[in-house]
Amino acid sequence: MQLTHFLLLAGVLGAAAHPSGHAHLHRSAHAKRDAETVHVKNVHNKPIPKPTTQAAAPTSSAAAPAATPSKGSQSAESTDFIPFCGGTSSKSKRVTYEQIMYTGNTGTNSGCPWNSNMMVVPNSIADKYQYVQKYTNVASQPYQVICANKMGADGQLTGMFKVDGQKQLIFTLQPGETKTVVSDTNTQGVCAFAANEVPRTTHGQYAGVWAEFDFANTSNNGWSGADCSSLVAQAYDMDVPGCRMSHGGIDSTILPGGHGTNAYTKGMEALDGIGLNIVPGKTVIEVKVGFSG
Repeated sequence: MQLTHFLLLAGVLGAAAHPSGHAHLHRSAHAKRDAETVHVKNVHNKPIPKPTTQAAAPTSSAAAPAATPSKGSQSAESTDFIPFCGGTSSKSKRVTYEQIMYTGNTGTNSGCPWNSNMMVVPNSIADKYQYVQKYTNVASQPYQVICANKMGADGQLTGMFKVDGQKQLIFTLQPGETKTVVSDTNTQGVCAFAANEVPRTTHGQYAGVWAEFDFANTSNNGWSGADCSSLVAQAYDMDVPGCRMSHGGIDSTILPGGHGTNAYTKGMEALDGIGLNIVPGKTVIEVKVGFSG
């Protein structure tokens, strides 16, 4: 069912014109489809059936191809800068429809494939990039991490759904291992993670716990931001792993089970001022995967 006719919801979070913080990824809307009304988050797509109209979807009924790990894995220990394909090197407010559906960089410039605006690079070259997340597995078991733009290849809020024609960035962290994810300018996305394999909702949306990020948002004067969120998993009564995102001495934390501090957990869909608000410039966010306190 295609997402159309969005209505602004009171209490939406953040605003692109806000001069003192990033445009949070938690702008909410209602999507009316047929006779059904479903609450949808800008990145926290409160889980919905995936659209039947997909820009890149085949017409056959064949199962969707499994998402595959992206290039740029840690095995390619290059010391040179790896360019992006086609790339360039807290008060509550209401936001407009245009802000809710704001689409930044999704990696498709110059004919590049969707989601090519983020990649895993060797830890040794992390300092060559402006927008960096360092994911470290602090648990005792392997964790799968799945990263994607909030906006899908079809131009809708389907980036974290398993659908035809979309390949998320997927990698696994062994206990104690760190991998570096870099993003291009004006990227809005999320990395979901869970022990062994990230589960999906009954509608095909990746759950687990989410590490959301918004780098150098051009509609928000270049501010960046990030937060941990368990809204999708808790909406389906699914397990919530631990997450901690840190920058500049500020943390956004969710403990296993869904108790959070400066993070989005069940019942907080309409709150603002949550997470990390980061001034324009080089940004490095430390992410503790499987955090338990």
